[in-house]
Amino acid sequence: MARELVYGPVPSRRYGLSLGVDLLPRKICSYDCVYCQVGPTQELCVERRDFVPPEAVEQAVAHALERGPRPEVLTLAGSGEPSLVLSLGRLIERLKRLSGVPVLLLTNGSLLWREDVAADASRADILAPSLDAPDEATFAAINRPHPGVDFGRMLAGLRQACARHPGTVRLEVMLAAGWNDDEERLEAFGRVLRGIRAEVVDINTPVRPAPGRSIQACSPERLECARARFGPGALLVGGFRGGAATPVALADAERVVLELLARRPCTQADLRVCLGLGDEVLADILRRAREAGRVRAEARPSGLYFFAG
Repeated sequence: MARELVYGPVPSRRYGLSLGVDLLPRKICSYDCVYCQVGPTQELCVERRDFVPPEAVEQAVAHALERGPRPEVLTLAGSGEPSLVLSLGRLIERLKRLSGVPVLLLTNGSLLWREDVAADASRADILAPSLDAPDEATFAAINRPHPGVDFGRMLAGLRQACARHPGTVRLEVMLAAGWNDDEERLEAFGRVLRGIRAEVVDINTPVRPAPGRSIQACSPERLECARARFGPGALLVGGFRGGAATPVALADAERVVLELLARRPCTQADLRVCLGLGDEVLADILRRAREAGRVRAEARPSGLYFFAG
């Protein structure tokens, strides 16, 4: 089980080489976002519990660090919403001591109104919540939350948690064409964002496909409109800026490729940068995996993507 709890390092367009730490089974979340690259939510949930033993997570991270390559950040994300993990705060502290690497918490922000969740989130070196809607109707349409998540309470909790966080806050706004990128919503986003403390507002758009869903990326023109309205801290998320990973061992290459594809669709170029493997090796792995039915490929406007299963 230990090997299944971590993946990568993978190339993050915002954070460099990131070792993913997966704290939940696929896919348990408080949202069922229309654009999610993991796929539809299997258990819509707002109750906190430990889904895997914290000790197993520590062992998995230690094993990954020993094998290398060394990541630039440990990212708590993966197959669901990490703030649902009951031992999150204690686990963050242990991972910081274990690795000496900054810990990043990627969260949808739905539970930051809770004092226990906000306290746990404050232990991360980098807090990266998301906000995909400036109003309740858009929130219901794009995030499809658990009935226990109230938009007004979520937004108030997000504001407060960001204001109190002792480290870096990077807020992400995911804009999907036709869902939340019209002029009226962009103006409303600008008003809402002015009340949230964040060093950076990352403007993103779906690049990797959402399994089973047809969600389109925004045009460069719409993203520029958003940047102009979101304030001086707004940035457009671009391509991966870090260096290539140290190559994984050839004996482990197929396993690592399949573990990564189980969590996120990737192009062959993504895999090359993630894993430091050559195109010939990757092409052979992907060919054999497709013939065995373990991987499928879909052509999208942004490239040919490979999916697990």
